[in-house]
Amino acid sequence: MEKPEGFDPYEVLTKLVVPRPIAWVSSLSAEGITNLAPFSFYNAVCDEPPVVLISISRREDGRRKDTARNILETKEFVINFVSEEFLELVEESSEDFPPEVSEFEALHVERVGSIKVKVPRVAKAKAWLECVLLKHEELFDYDLIFGRVVFAGAKSLDYRVLKPLGRLSGRFCKIIEISQG
Repeated sequence: MEKPEGFDPYEVLTKLVVPRPIAWVSSLSAEGITNLAPFSFYNAVCDEPPVVLISISRREDGRRKDTARNILETKEFVINFVSEEFLELVEESSEDFPPEVSEFEALHVERVGSIKVKVPRVAKAKAWLECVLLKHEELFDYDLIFGRVVFAGAKSLDYRVLKPLGRLSGRFCKIIEISQG
């Protein structure tokens, strides 16, 4: 792809596709190690049946990230809703932990069992989507994970209660006003 001098596709996309929701994905390795990592290239694809998409970049050496590898091995994952109170933990969970280290344990994030999948979820998450792998596609250096939502749990659907965080221009943002129109 040719690009004008100084054009940075990541910068352009993260500044123009806004705000981006955050998928705080919990997954489980084949060895039973839990993983928790955030991804902001995520969205809903369709509602009947409910399907979400997560785009997970590969490591610089081309290896898959733990989340993608886990999902491909076990065929399940949970998207934990990211509320304002999780900002620090979400940032910390984005660090590159070795595959044998559970972010839940390392960051002292309480987990609880899910309803329809074996993968645990964040206990204090105000909402979550339990998913099974519907489809996997490789696109350039990305793993595109299509997940069919098999269970959705929520303590509320009111955004004043949920207090969602998103990504805007590489930074976190709060949803502070919702139009009544």
